[in-house]
Amino acid sequence: MRRLLFSAGLSVLFAVSLRGQTITAGSIPPAPNFGFDPGVATVIDLSFPATSAGTMSSATFIWQSAPCVATVKIKFFRPSGATLIFLAERGPFDVTALTQTVALSPGVAVLAGDLVGIARVVGNCGSPVGQAPGAAAGFVAYGADITFNVTTATGQVRPNASLAVSATGIASQPPAQAVAAIIPVAISSPGLAGSFFRTGLQAFNASTAVSTGSFVFRAQGSTAVGASLAYSLSPGQTQSFSDLLAAMGQSGVGTIDVVASGGTAAPVVSVRVYNDGGALGTVGFTEDALRLSEALVGGNRGALIAPFDLIAFRFNIGVRTLGSGASISFTLRDQTGNVRRTFAQSYPPNFFQQIDATSFFGIAPLPNDTLTIDVTAGGAFVYGVTADNRTNDPAIGQAQKVF
Repeated sequence: MRRLLFSAGLSVLFAVSLRGQTITAGSIPPAPNFGFDPGVATVIDLSFPATSAGTMSSATFIWQSAPCVATVKIKFFRPSGATLIFLAERGPFDVTALTQTVALSPGVAVLAGDLVGIARVVGNCGSPVGQAPGAAAGFVAYGADITFNVTTATGQVRPNASLAVSATGIASQPPAQAVAAIIPVAISSPGLAGSFFRTGLQAFNASTAVSTGSFVFRAQGSTAVGASLAYSLSPGQTQSFSDLLAAMGQSGVGTIDVVASGGTAAPVVSVRVYNDGGALGTVGFTEDALRLSEALVGGNRGALIAPFDLIAFRFNIGVRTLGSGASISFTLRDQTGNVRRTFAQSYPPNFFQQIDATSFFGIAPLPNDTLTIDVTAGGAFVYGVTADNRTNDPAIGQAQKVF
């Protein structure tokens, strides 16, 4: 069998299953035609992720030669953006036949989308094998016995090829998902006056157990999930992203749900939205991840105040609804208290919108105008964002709850 090294891109597919059904990850191609150079120690399949949540109990692989003593490990990883989070390994196993099935004991709990890999821990006895051409997403190889989180960029990615390893198990219901907090606005996009805004995020697990879940992105003007980025944090661990939306493969303006799974504690989240000035540095603001209990709900009134200078500052209004949507009455007043406009708006569930104040009000705002927000049904976060037209320095203010 010939030997290959490689590089290229990544694609992850997701599927679902039902409790008690068989789940799989990886594949066994029909005609393997290459092995791996001695420098390759761990290979992770990128083409055939776990088809559902469940417990993997066995693995099948094809090896280049046999017998080999205590040579093979089976490994599992969870994609999170470009990071592959190391979950578990079983082995080392003896190789007694070119095609072999081994028991994974104890079984390995996986979620839909998790990946299977294979490692060679004895470098001079055979290797994993694969087939080319094969699956489009291919696989990624590393020159070490990987027992830690890695990125695809630090490995050698081979597209259009299939790795000969597959895990099998029994499906279970995925862990319950609960929205623990909402980050009202996140951005990765050019702005006015030559600005480019990004959203940095840090997540800290302050609990004594592993915290798992995902950051879920919803784009402006849509109620659908645009992308999600899984997290898995050990007790005391912090994970950070300098541009969260870019890590999720997204751009533009949207909102983020912080979702906790399996009854685990949600992480402590610190968010910074900033204008990236390159060598000139950054200017920005810290944004809270807000609990649902902090939203304006039916019977609540909130208030926002427009900037005192609308020449030097631009002003946007944002609305993010909860799962029940929201019906809201708005009243715009000038600084002496005279009503300039009243209007009502109903929004669908999990909806996000941020637009300039003139478009939102239907008339141009005046300095020191106030906006009164009366929620008649449902719940929402309403906020104002200002940016200095000279420096692009932004600031955010959540509508203050009056009652």
